[in-house]
Amino acid sequence: MSPRLRPRLERARLLRGGWGARLSASEDCAAPEDCATPEDRATPEDRATPAAGPARWLSRWGRDRGNPHEPLGRARLLGIMVWGLFIVVPVITAITNSGSAGEHVLAIAGAVAFSAVYVWLVMTWFEQKAYWRSLALVGVMLIVAVLLTIADRPSWGFLFTYCAACVGLVVPSDLGMPAVILCAAVAYVATVVAGGGGGSGVGFAASAVGIGLLLVLMRDLRMRNKELMEARAELALSAVEAERERFARDLHDLLGHSLSVIAIKAELAGRLLKLDPERAAAEVADVEGVARESLREVRQAVSGYRQPTLEKELEGARVALSAAGIEADVVRAPVTLDPEVEAVLAWTVREGATNVIRHSGATHCHVRVRASLSDAAVEVVDDGQGPACQRGEEVEHTGHGITGLTERAERLRGRIEAGGLPDGHGFRLAVSIPVGAAGA
Repeated sequence: MSPRLRPRLERARLLRGGWGARLSASEDCAAPEDCATPEDRATPEDRATPAAGPARWLSRWGRDRGNPHEPLGRARLLGIMVWGLFIVVPVITAITNSGSAGEHVLAIAGAVAFSAVYVWLVMTWFEQKAYWRSLALVGVMLIVAVLLTIADRPSWGFLFTYCAACVGLVVPSDLGMPAVILCAAVAYVATVVAGGGGGSGVGFAASAVGIGLLLVLMRDLRMRNKELMEARAELALSAVEAERERFARDLHDLLGHSLSVIAIKAELAGRLLKLDPERAAAEVADVEGVARESLREVRQAVSGYRQPTLEKELEGARVALSAAGIEADVVRAPVTLDPEVEAVLAWTVREGATNVIRHSGATHCHVRVRASLSDAAVEVVDDGQGPACQRGEEVEHTGHGITGLTERAERLRGRIEAGGLPDGHGFRLAVSIPVGAAGA
């Protein structure tokens, strides 16, 4: 995502609420954790980054690549370690080759320079201002590869595979294939000129073409994903701005007329205060009545505006669970519910998904919303480690989120069930609300 969009997307997240915002406790939250996001509930240990050494550098590199909140996982660290083996291959090859002392030293120096330029290019090619520098680095790699192949021995032709991979990363997608083929042609010519024979030249060229085209496809996929993220950011910002305009219009419709009446009646009361005190008192009473009615309407509007919906919370839960590496299975009955009942079920989805992400260590989560003629219910089930008490851990108190959810359900004569599954693995949170409870 481009730097231009990051502050705008962050502002959109703060305005939008739900999973993306950092909302403080309010009158709509029975407890502070009701409105907290999974990131807000993280402990200092969860947010801790490596203190020093290579792990700290690798974590910072991951943040610079556009994932500021994504930790450097084991899979990515393993991939970097495997990539590190390919970095040292040219140097090891130069050290193990035989030859005169001078030629040996020059070959080692060339291999070290090649590896250093390769690492620098891979670490910086994605920067927007580094395009021409990256092309220059690819040129340096090609020159070193040609010199080592022709001046030292034909077996250095494998370096052109590295060059083709970097060409696939740096060159735009529409020019990627011709550039890779050109790099493979240079590999073939250099190998043949060095005396390696046509067979060796074809082998090095084929390797360069295969790896280069693979990197062309990977670069194209990355660019398309980046464009998609930017488009989504723009859509999110547009949705937030449209919602702000709608809310502003609602407030204007509610308060515009009322405030005009208050101003006129207050002015009239001031003029009548000395001439006709009784009529002035009546006008003041009217001002009080209009003001109280306006306050009631504003409170209703704000309460409805901030009321969570099942659609938004289910989508937010799906995104949050997926981001945490948990497979989400969401099933919702296509029915329309009373806003108060829907709000409690929406809070249940948020609380349940947050607990799964924060505490369960699960790999799969099932969220089911059902409705019948008598009640509506939400069930959140995971396959994690189960409750802390079943794992032999000390439990000091019940979570504030469950407590707040219980209070919300009980206000609508609902029922809440929270506990481990019979087999001792996993956790189940279920809330059921009578359909006619909201109007009761």
